[in-house]
Amino acid sequence: MPPFTGEEPIMPILDESPSVEMQKFRHVAGVQDEDFEREIDEAVLEGPRGSILKIGRGVHCVSNSLRPLLTFFRILAIFPTDCDRRVRRRRSKQTILKYCFYLIYVLCVILLNSYLISFNYRVLGLYRVKFGLMHTGTVASMITATKPVINVVVIFLSLITFRQHRRLLKTIDMVDVCFRSAFNVSPSLKIYKFVFFLILFLVFMSSLTLKIAEFIGTEQVFGHAIMSDMSFLIVPLLSLWNIIPLLYYHLYNVLIRFYCRTLIRSMNREHKKRHFSLKFYYEQFLRITNVQEAVGEVFNPFLLFSLAWSLIVVCLTIYFLSEDTSVLMVPITADQINNLEIRNKLNTTVHFSICWASYQLIMALFHIAMICATGMRTNETTRQIVNAVLRIVPDANADLDRFQISCFVHKMTTQFMWGMTVWRAFPLERATFFTILSLVVTYSLILFRFKENNIPLRGGDPTNATYAG
Repeated sequence: MPPFTGEEPIMPILDESPSVEMQKFRHVAGVQDEDFEREIDEAVLEGPRGSILKIGRGVHCVSNSLRPLLTFFRILAIFPTDCDRRVRRRRSKQTILKYCFYLIYVLCVILLNSYLISFNYRVLGLYRVKFGLMHTGTVASMITATKPVINVVVIFLSLITFRQHRRLLKTIDMVDVCFRSAFNVSPSLKIYKFVFFLILFLVFMSSLTLKIAEFIGTEQVFGHAIMSDMSFLIVPLLSLWNIIPLLYYHLYNVLIRFYCRTLIRSMNREHKKRHFSLKFYYEQFLRITNVQEAVGEVFNPFLLFSLAWSLIVVCLTIYFLSEDTSVLMVPITADQINNLEIRNKLNTTVHFSICWASYQLIMALFHIAMICATGMRTNETTRQIVNAVLRIVPDANADLDRFQISCFVHKMTTQFMWGMTVWRAFPLERATFFTILSLVVTYSLILFRFKENNIPLRGGDPTNATYAG
């Protein structure tokens, strides 16, 4: 294939075979991203049956392929968006009413989580009165009560980032059509969606199984309380609300890394024969950075909040483990001292409270590990593009190649602005994970050191208590 000269910016023609498509594709350097996107939208929606209209599925490959996920998100009232671009061109009364009804639905979901927050707050108040604020039973209740709080924040953040989310879908669609035209590749979203829904199914079933075990172990009966009966649906949904933003963020990072590896593989083939100019590669690199910047605009608040609540849960759990087992005792009345059945039931209740706290701890650790790992891998894969550029042998026009290389290097020095970061406070690198790990280890050592040197903790009369052991 002859190298791109950048002199004839025309749109890709995809109504021919892939080999001819690669030969027909020309450099789009003279077309701005906004103009390119608008021309694609117009061709798909109202243009004649020409070359662009025939690739309607390809142009919106990502957003069309993510329709099942986006529909599921709308049902859960998070990341609301409408994949139908014709809605934005003319909003009828029916469309406005649909938006209003959906907004009412979102408010109902927020009210449901708010009610759960108030209910957990009352339970937490009872634990505080009986055991004290920093008792392990109270701490376990605090850990399990974080779920509805997280859900309210996630729903609120997804509402205020509605426009950024729509822009993210448009941006990644534009990158996808460019890479399909230039390199004839596209990510296999079927595999990603299967893994996505498989993880959601496992989270749902694990939470439901634990709830069923608690229902049977504590000898509850149907019809005794409405909230107890509805908890078989509410509790697994709370777990899904917690995990979906993280998996959705990971999905976009997988797509970004796919485009980065595609660009790197094409650059590595430039040693044998020059197919594309460095200017063309730089423009594709800029499109990838635009996607990363759009991902940051949508997910930065989620990342900061997820790391915050995850660290709080981990620290509370460390305190839980640093306490003596005698702190787990549950005060009972004098009439219940000799009743073995009541004592066993109270012990079972404490055991399940610890299980739910452990479940939330696993979710917190999973959030920390996934955020650090996926962000780190995306940033490192992006930096490999510059290494691939430096391995390209300059052609006859060496001055222009040196200028393009300097553009690559300069753009990479500003990665803290558009790369995977936590609201630009700090980048997601290997050092970030080890910093968090050292923080947790230091906190653990301090607490366990105090435990060794401390006097026996408060507890009360052990003859008037039942132990969770």
